[in-house]
Amino acid sequence: MNRTALALLVTVGFVAASCSGGDDDASETTPAPTIESTVPDTEPTTTTSSTSTTVARTTTTSTTVPDVLRMPLTGEPIDDESEIPDRPALVVKISNAPLNVMPQAGLNSADIVFEEVINDQATRLAAVYHSQDVDPVGPIRSGRAQDINLLLSLQRPLFAWSGGNPAVTRAIRDSDLIDLSAVNGSSGYYRRSGRSDANTLFSSSEALWAQTTDEAGRPNPVYPYVSEGEEISGAPAARIEIIMDSLTVVWEYDEETDGYYRMQNGREHNTETADGVEPVWAKNVVVMLADYGRNQFDGNPDAQVLGSNPVYVFTNGLVQEGEWLRFMPEDPFEFYDNFDDLNELSLQPGRTWMEIPRNLDDIISWES
Repeated sequence: MNRTALALLVTVGFVAASCSGGDDDASETTPAPTIESTVPDTEPTTTTSSTSTTVARTTTTSTTVPDVLRMPLTGEPIDDESEIPDRPALVVKISNAPLNVMPQAGLNSADIVFEEVINDQATRLAAVYHSQDVDPVGPIRSGRAQDINLLLSLQRPLFAWSGGNPAVTRAIRDSDLIDLSAVNGSSGYYRRSGRSDANTLFSSSEALWAQTTDEAGRPNPVYPYVSEGEEISGAPAARIEIIMDSLTVVWEYDEETDGYYRMQNGREHNTETADGVEPVWAKNVVVMLADYGRNQFDGNPDAQVLGSNPVYVFTNGLVQEGEWLRFMPEDPFEFYDNFDDLNELSLQPGRTWMEIPRNLDDIISWES
């Protein structure tokens, strides 16, 4: 394991996004001059505009040295830097509700998938592409202002979404995400028949990457990966259960493929590929608990992804427990066993699914 070491005593006061998401269908096509809250009465707090943590880092010498050249977002070892695609990360917002949107298209081509809680106790996916092309991908839905702090570590990625209400649209345009909104002039989207109106929008990575601007960046590595020959230590965890508001998500580890396979609400979660349909799977599942507040403008859930909270890293059939840490939106997520020893929790090279449930008791459990 690597140890990050900095001489720093940091008190972090993080101001959250000034406005959060807003679905959805009506507002995607007909912007309204004012926004009314649609948040259920069960939301526990009003606007959470800031969160803070104090972390002491006690040494001065960084010993984090890349052990091998890797793909930035999967950590797959490569022989030469020329193998890294010269293109920005592409984020596509994908519907995950209602359940009849399954199978979504293209989830197994993503390097990283973030799953966040949104309004109506549903979740939405932010699938991040860089190392692989994808066609088709969708159904593409609206964004949330909470996506800004979540995704800025990807170095000015393209942001493909169906649109949003005026507050979200303004927040996205004012951010460092490269806006590829379907309702504001971006091309490459099309509608499919056979689904409800809100879940018919699809595209391809070729069409979306063709709209790359000069301002778009190139992703840096975002996770620490285990070195060749190094063993990951942790407790056995072959079945993971996570409560994502109205969804019960289960990941089951398969030793033969060394991967985790997903179910939600008791149904196998499949995804469409260019060749057919297959189970959703990932090499790593990271469960990052987050405090959710209400956005001050529209009252939608607003994950606080700056600061620290518990994290559970599942890889190779094991669980590593610790704390996630992040100071600024442009920073990668850091995972440590604790803030005294600062030993990093490593992932295996491969695709990673990031679950971001609420920071509540009994939100996650696992069995060996």
